[in-house]
Amino acid sequence: MVTIKIYLRTYGSDPSTGVVWLSFYVNREKVNFSTKVSVDLKNWNDKKRCVGVGDKQCNDKNLIIENILARINNVFVKYRLRDRKLTRDAFLKAYHRPTDYNTFFEFIRDYQKKESFKLEYSTFKTNLSVIKKLQEYNPNLYFDDITREWVDEYFFHLMTGLGNNQNTANKNMATIKKYVLAAYNAGYMDENPFKNWKIKKGIPGGEYLQEDELQTLMGLYMDGELDYKHHKTLEMFLFLCFSSLHIGDAKKLILEQFTDDTLTYFRMKLKKRKPFPIQVPISDPLRTLLKNIVGTRKKGIVFEKLPADQTMNRFLKEIAAIAGIEKNITHKVGRHTFATIFLRKTKDIASLKEILGHSDLKETLVYAHVLNESKQEGMQCFNCFAF
Repeated sequence: MVTIKIYLRTYGSDPSTGVVWLSFYVNREKVNFSTKVSVDLKNWNDKKRCVGVGDKQCNDKNLIIENILARINNVFVKYRLRDRKLTRDAFLKAYHRPTDYNTFFEFIRDYQKKESFKLEYSTFKTNLSVIKKLQEYNPNLYFDDITREWVDEYFFHLMTGLGNNQNTANKNMATIKKYVLAAYNAGYMDENPFKNWKIKKGIPGGEYLQEDELQTLMGLYMDGELDYKHHKTLEMFLFLCFSSLHIGDAKKLILEQFTDDTLTYFRMKLKKRKPFPIQVPISDPLRTLLKNIVGTRKKGIVFEKLPADQTMNRFLKEIAAIAGIEKNITHKVGRHTFATIFLRKTKDIASLKEILGHSDLKETLVYAHVLNESKQEGMQCFNCFAF
């Protein structure tokens, strides 16, 4: 325990009254600060270093002093248990930091209550999953534990310990960064560990279909040899491949959102934050699929009685095996396939941004690998020249 000197400091303007002060050393640096407890000189017990019984508020005043002493010692204990060097400046920051949360997770729970109404349900569920994974890694994560080194270590754990691909690991870190910045801005942390830590973006989901693979699935669909559950699952997947939609947005579609040439919808993920209509041109394959799905119906929901998303993703893996496609196909692959093929054919990243409903071109640039492929192909035009 640290040795703390408690004394009454009097002032020239009124020498009969003083304020209780504390004095101690942190690594040979002296710290003095006031408890702001005022005491008449006659009621100060200099031997016991406390407010004497002559003061009617002695119990309350002594309790304030005891709480401050306990808080000081608590800072020393925390740093000692974590084997971290405590300096005078670090002590003062830690002492004056809000203390209403014992761990980072307690802060997150409160923050989620305040922010959850701004999030879509699917995003909120994803946040919960990310935090659960973090809590399993470190059940008692303190604010001071979250350093730049810790960020690197946890990212390494996601990639190697849990086997997450880079995109999944990046999304986890982006979610954690949001809560860390909230804690930092609220004064619970002295430094922002993400200040110079860049979250790199890769190809979303890591998978997309090549044109021949997509054509194979279209042939399988048109053959009509799949059982009903697999046929309907493949129908939805192909719809995503030709429409660019997320599964959640597609399941909410109604026929009234379609014209002969376009589909107009609002992305569920953005409807509270950035509600703007997205217009998708209808291609011939999409038009054919739509006719197969709705038949003669003119209004109402497009997709009826679909299995759960996880169930359909399982069916997609079975469909891929039937088609001889050795890729981990999920519904996300449909949107990524659309974006990859569209950009490969058109080289028009600005139009792709609008169709995908991205608010920032940076989001669309994750598909720039296609443009890089096009550069390589373009250079082949010079091969006809020979020295």
